Amino acid sequence: MGRAAARGGQEGRLRFAGLLLATLAVALGAAAVVAGLAVHDGREARGSARAPQYTDPESPRAAVRLFPAYDTVGGTQKSLVYLRPAVKDAVPPPGVRRWPRPGEVMVSPALRRDLAREGTPDRYGTVVGTIAPEGLEVPDERLAYANPRDGLMDDDQWLAASGFGGTQRAHFGDADFVRPDSWFVLSACGFFLLPALALTVIAARAGAAGRDRRVALLRALGAGTRARAWVSLGEAVPPVAAGTLLAAVLVATALIGDVRLPYVDFLLPAADLRRWAPALCAAVLGAGLLVPAVVVALHRARRSGTDTRPVAGGRFRAGRVAWLFPVFLVVAVYGTGLAAQGGSLAWIPVYFTGTVGVLATAPAVVALLVRRLGVLLVRAGNRRGAGGVLVAGRWVHAHPGTVTRLVATVVIAIGLVTQVQLHMSRVGAPVREARATHAELGDRVLLARMPDTPAQRRAFLGELPAGTEAFALRTTAGPTGEPSRMTLTGSCPALAAVGGRSCDPRTADVTDRRLVRLADWYLAPRGTLALHKGDPATAKGADQLLLLRGDGKPLPVAAVKQAAFRHMALADVEPLGGGELAGSAGWDAHLGAWIRSLGFLGIALLAFAALINNLGDFLHLGRRLAPLTVLAGNRRVFTTTALWAVGAPLVLAALLGCLTAWWLGSPMVSMAGATLPASFMLLLLAAATTFAATAWWWATRTTARTASEWHPGM
Repeated sequence: MGRAAARGGQEGRLRFAGLLLATLAVALGAAAVVAGLAVHDGREARGSARAPQYTDPESPRAAVRLFPAYDTVGGTQKSLVYLRPAVKDAVPPPGVRRWPRPGEVMVSPALRRDLAREGTPDRYGTVVGTIAPEGLEVPDERLAYANPRDGLMDDDQWLAASGFGGTQRAHFGDADFVRPDSWFVLSACGFFLLPALALTVIAARAGAAGRDRRVALLRALGAGTRARAWVSLGEAVPPVAAGTLLAAVLVATALIGDVRLPYVDFLLPAADLRRWAPALCAAVLGAGLLVPAVVVALHRARRSGTDTRPVAGGRFRAGRVAWLFPVFLVVAVYGTGLAAQGGSLAWIPVYFTGTVGVLATAPAVVALLVRRLGVLLVRAGNRRGAGGVLVAGRWVHAHPGTVTRLVATVVIAIGLVTQVQLHMSRVGAPVREARATHAELGDRVLLARMPDTPAQRRAFLGELPAGTEAFALRTTAGPTGEPSRMTLTGSCPALAAVGGRSCDPRTADVTDRRLVRLADWYLAPRGTLALHKGDPATAKGADQLLLLRGDGKPLPVAAVKQAAFRHMALADVEPLGGGELAGSAGWDAHLGAWIRSLGFLGIALLAFAALINNLGDFLHLGRRLAPLTVLAGNRRVFTTTALWAVGAPLVLAALLGCLTAWWLGSPMVSMAGATLPASFMLLLLAAATTFAATAWWWATRTTARTASEWHPGM
């Protein structure tokens, strides 16, 4: 009987699609959480296997010399580890088939591609091989092991290790950029699993009026709870089985070989997933059991004490959930601050729990408000003789579950979009200043570490691209310890590049935006900037080189880096604020892409949930209002009814959703450096209001069209 009912009508097709997608989404969401744990477990194992066992350089156990460093490739920081054996029988790190000789380097495949893309494949030395997968935390990790040419590093610069392999991950490579596994689990649950569960509930109840009447009739005919459950299961099994099978195929594909995830550009290691294959299977099968359980739980006939007529539906239960809304709101807003005392990171799970709880219970609050609105509409309709208002009030008061499903997608979507904005804007003041500086200057100013010896300095300066001018940069601290004076020493062409005439540093334009921004970064307020004529290679006390062009054009960063690494091992070439830029870019590449992708998928699920819910409810509303065409004599009643039954609840949900999201964002703004502009919230409110207006028009059109097809006896 259930399977036959599932094949009936447009509502049946909508529900089939909804349950299929809900099962697929829940299964993939649960599998994503398991996959995140599996990848983290693999990272820990491989990262620990290559962790240096540091020891005293004078210890007889010292077998390896090494020094972890960094470089910026493609705008983000990458790990570069200098190393060389200290004894003959020293074992190289995992994934390295032999020790690189002086001037040679082993790179990971992903970093090799990045360097080739920048046109400097041999930036760190002659590439003699790639790091094998067992030496990388993940296949796409960017890492290089280089043995610098003799003379580029002093003996006292090296660290010593007895070998590789320990109980904790090495502090280089992805370990510096990837957040703990708890971060991904919380993000996947909040941004993807929560919308998937919302879709499950909505799909289970989409177009539920007919099914509720059928379940009520079965109960009146004597069918027990088990029989009614089997009918509901028979209706749900085909779409759930299809969704489970599709999810199983996708998961099996990831188990067979490495899969590159689109947009986030992450290569999912199949070897890690295979170790967690039982948990992945349990996640998929669990979704296949959870969705039918939700369907059965939400399809119950109401018990009517003395009435023998079968009545569909159930008692209004939003009040049981709505009281949790203020509790979760207090936890998210105030509990987060208490948990963060002393610099503890315990505020993260507290904030996550409160936020998810608020988004899950907010629709029940809207349903309570709308049900109260229904009472007021009935009174207003009776008092003024407004048929549309009266019908809308009766509908809203009698169908609170329909209203809850209608507004749930709006409230959760607003919360998700706001959380994406908050997480993507989590940068401190230095990063914002660095981005503003780079937006203004780009690569027209570069800072490079000063080579150790005058010979290395001249060699480096002699290999700079044509048109590049250099200043030796020295800062002097004032009485407070802050840099109060900056001295730039450069040749005549360098002085001319900043407006100096006749090789006179006094004629240089100290208001040149490149110099002004340099002073902003390196000088205390009211500090002084002085220019001197001289050879930057022999300037005393300078520890950096300022590079620019006389024509003001951007510098070829990759070519400058190539020259720098040729003459110094610990090279550092960055634009102004480059450290903050590289760090924030790395965050965006490793974390921001995941937040955006998970947020987009979650919003897409909510949009589909809204689609199937609204289609089913509007069809039901149209059939219930169709006889009013004869009584009212016109169709204006549909416009008024749809306005108050559909448009008003959605506008109320938009207001509550934006207010709640703004309040939920306050801990992120105060403690995590996030931003939530008023203009963003107004834009979000405008979008939600537009959606409400569209839904009102859609409901009016659907109910009117359904009514036009109605005739007595339908």
